Amino acid sequence: MNNKPLFRGLTLGLVGLVLGLGLGGCASTPAPGTAPEARALPDTLLPEIDAALAEAEAGRPAPAAETDVERALVPRLQLDLPERTAVDTEPRFDIKVNRARARDFFMGLVEGTPYNMVVDPRVKGRITLDMKNVTVRQVLETVRRVFGYDYEEHDGNFMVYPNTMTTRLFKVDYLDIKRRGVSQVRVNSGQLTDVRQGNRLNAAGSRGTAAGSYVPFGQQGRRGVQASSQIDTITEKEFWKSFAESIRAMIGTENGRSVVVSPESGLVVVRALPSELRTVENFIRQTQNSVQRQVILEAKIIEVELSERFQAGINWSALAQSGSNSALLSHVGGGSVFDVNQNGLGYTSLKGNSGNLNPASPTPVDGSATSAFGGVFTFALSLGTDFTAFLELLKGQGNVQVLSSPKVSTLNNTKAVIKVGQEEFFVTNVYSNTALTSGATTTGNNVELTPFFSGVVLDVVPQISDNGRVTLFIHPTISRVDEQEKNVALTSTDQLTLPLAFSTVRESDTIINAQSGQVVVIGGLMQDKILDFETSVPFLGDIPLIGGLFQHKAQRKVKSELVILLKPIVVEGDGTVWREQIRRYRANFDSFRDRGAESPPTP
Repeated sequence: MNNKPLFRGLTLGLVGLVLGLGLGGCASTPAPGTAPEARALPDTLLPEIDAALAEAEAGRPAPAAETDVERALVPRLQLDLPERTAVDTEPRFDIKVNRARARDFFMGLVEGTPYNMVVDPRVKGRITLDMKNVTVRQVLETVRRVFGYDYEEHDGNFMVYPNTMTTRLFKVDYLDIKRRGVSQVRVNSGQLTDVRQGNRLNAAGSRGTAAGSYVPFGQQGRRGVQASSQIDTITEKEFWKSFAESIRAMIGTENGRSVVVSPESGLVVVRALPSELRTVENFIRQTQNSVQRQVILEAKIIEVELSERFQAGINWSALAQSGSNSALLSHVGGGSVFDVNQNGLGYTSLKGNSGNLNPASPTPVDGSATSAFGGVFTFALSLGTDFTAFLELLKGQGNVQVLSSPKVSTLNNTKAVIKVGQEEFFVTNVYSNTALTSGATTTGNNVELTPFFSGVVLDVVPQISDNGRVTLFIHPTISRVDEQEKNVALTSTDQLTLPLAFSTVRESDTIINAQSGQVVVIGGLMQDKILDFETSVPFLGDIPLIGGLFQHKAQRKVKSELVILLKPIVVEGDGTVWREQIRRYRANFDSFRDRGAESPPTP
């Protein structure tokens, strides 16, 4: 583009302006001693200048767009200057002293600086150091670490204390309680109980398999078979006792060191050296941050009545490969679908799958569908933040029934128990005593009742790591107690009918690791049930003697698998998790309220 006429017009306009101003100045030069007279510019000159500037602006070429080649050859210069901190603005200096008196050293350290210095009268000793390009704070911190002189800073005022025993008061917020929990899994092969005197029946439910123990009359001192397999998990938490013992182990008790703990007021008084007090302060701060972390545990306990195509169990591999879902597996027991010592490597792998089952380095499952495991396993599945997706996947393999949806919040390393069900009393002991009074024989029977629980119990202990992962000890128990009558002959002519407990229990005991918000699945708890069906012709089926001709009875065997879904959610300090939970509760409440408003009232 040729811009010469444009610039020529602009130049001529500016030249005309200069000449006009110059000629006007020459024609109006005032006489000496008189004030200059202000004169206005010609009315036609300003429009000409504006027109020339507008023409020049319109004809200016637009800046060319930066091409990819130019960006690659000459990257754009970006200057991100770091912000200056308070340390950068402090005066820096070089300092070198040799066996200088401590008091004189500290007082001379702040000369020529805007800081003030106060030295405790008990400060004694000498200091030797050589430092370059340092600030006052850096020198004081170095002296504190090397020579033990402690200091405090308040608004630019430094106070120096001697390296002697000092007493400090710390505030700790925690409950004054002692907790003890026991989780037990036991498999019994049978049991006979000691009989001390008289006739006695001892009947009790067992974990895993419904069983009872019966002691024949007249047989005393018989010992029974003990548990063939047992796991006991004991958690004891006495915070204040272990807390005080930890501090005493850190500072010791010699030379006047002491630790006084008041759980009622939440105060800890420690007497030790300044360096030791700083260690105690850091320990208390880290401890409080750890024990006060919370985790929300959401659980769903599901019974899946398996369809005909999945009588071997739920196909977990197919679920893991649905869409973009990923899973992590760990297995306990069984092994019928496993290759042991594959390729001579000495580990156990799943047939048809290439997923790594090592908990230390788990990988997503990737392989063909497999049959059910021969035992109980855990299964961590990434399905977002809701159980709905997993429930929809399970519906493709059978009839899904949600037995319970408990939710509980607990602190770090604190045992939480969720219990939903009912308790019934059953006879567990019967004593028959015979007494001779006034020539007559009197027989008395004593019955002992014991409550048996039917329902769901979920026992969980979480441990939260710094990166947000949660290690969970999980002990779910699903029990069902039915009444079973048993006739007991107390004497040759006297019989007693007892309602005994027949208990069916399904439970698991495992430790897993999951990310916050990740769904953990516990499966493999299968059982067979016999369902009785009876149909009859109305009225005819109720006729005595011949009513059976108009009735039809049948039995159907149903196989079901119990699935437990557990999702830990770590509660952060900003309250985001609690706000999300409140939002979800409010949405559910509004949904129920709207549903109730739409339904017509019952007459």
